[in-house]
Amino acid sequence: MEALLRNTTEEQKDITITIHDSNVRGSDLTMPINDLLYIEAQKNVVSVCYVKDGLPTSVEVHTTLMAVVEDLKDYGNIFQCHRSFVVNVNNITSARGNSNGYQLTLGTCSNTIPVSRSYVPRLKTYIA
Repeated sequence: MEALLRNTTEEQKDITITIHDSNVRGSDLTMPINDLLYIEAQKNVVSVCYVKDGLPTSVEVHTTLMAVVEDLKDYGNIFQCHRSFVVNVNNITSARGNSNGYQLTLGTCSNTIPVSRSYVPRLKTYIA
């Protein structure tokens, strides 16, 4: 798995993504795809956790998780693992759990991300 992720990371090193803010013009968030750790839906905003200057950073963007998933659907390493979470599988450092669900650790981020039971089979295609 590490070799696969390393290759995917290397292939995508020059790709930048943009998460569009639906409320304010000009406040879109643009970053290299490899810096994205996860995105969490929170009421009427999403919290985007990414690496900035070597440290995990979070910023809120006024949009829906469905809009973000639609914008990033062309990238195979962006994976919706829960109804409220989307992760970049290139940054998974550990996955613990069983058929009832998993907990993911991403990069240097201290938060754990849940994986719902319905998403476990697809997760296993990434980590098996």
